[in-house]
This record gives sequence, C-alpha cells and structure tokens, in this order.
Amino acid sequence: MTYEKLIALMQTQKNKLTDLLDTLKSMQKAIIEQEYQDFNRTIELHQRILSDIRNIEKDRTKLIISIIGNQSYSKEKLPQMIFNALKVKDNNLKKKYLDLRDEITNLIKEVTRINFQNMYLIDNSRKLIKDLVVTIYGSANQKILDKKV
Repeated sequence: MTYEKLIALMQTQKNKLTDLLDTLKSMQKAIIEQEYQDFNRTIELHQRILSDIRNIEKDRTKLIISIIGNQSYSKEKLPQMIFNALKVKDNNLKKKYLDLRDEITNLIKEVTRINFQNMYLIDNSRKLIKDLVVTIYGSANQKILDKKV
C-alpha cells in the first residue's frame, strides 16, 4: 500500500511538473507576443501549480521518511533503501519507480531551462523599456528642451 502511495504521489508530481512546464511555455509566448493579460493569467496559474508541487513534495518526503526512518541517504541509494524497506522484489515495480524518478528529473531540468529563458526575456524587456523611456524623455542629466531657444 505504501509503495503504491509513493508511486501515486510521484505520478501526481510528474503531472503537476508537466502543467508547470506548459504554463511556463505559455508565459514565454505571452512575453514575446506582449500579451499582458495572458502573462498575468499565467503568473497566477504558475503560482497555484508551484504551491501544489510544494505540497506534493512535502507529502512525498514525509512518506519516504516514514519508510526509511531518519537514516541518511544519497540520491543514488534511496531507491534501493525504499525497495528493501518495503520488500519490493518485482522488477516491474522497481522499474516504474525508477522511470518516474527519471521523468521527474528531466521535467525539472526542462522547467529550469524554460524559466531561465523567461527571466532572460523579462530582463531584456525591462532594459528595452528603460532605453525607450530614456530615448523619449532623455536621461535624468539631460534636459529635454534647451532653454536658450
């Protein structure tokens, strides 16, 4: 039962990460196309999904601690510790856990990559707006009109 709960949590986490990735891609599209309303909508959705992911991760961590106790573990040894503690011998069940773990890891990498691209786009948009304002209104040290005229 506990193993099935762990797999279910991981599957839910994978689904939420997929939703997060889709939201980040929508956010990127909204930034590029300068769709302010779509951008705000994606930010709200992004925050809700992140909250869900945090809660799932807390539940998963609590479950793992309940399985293996407070033993110290490395990322590489954790699967085997879980399999041993829950007496999982079926290779298909082990493979399912390992495949989900790999899929989650890959999704996190992709989310990080798209998030970095979005930060880059936002930073460049801010610089462009600042340069545009300076071009239109002049810098703080430059007068717009020469009073001698």
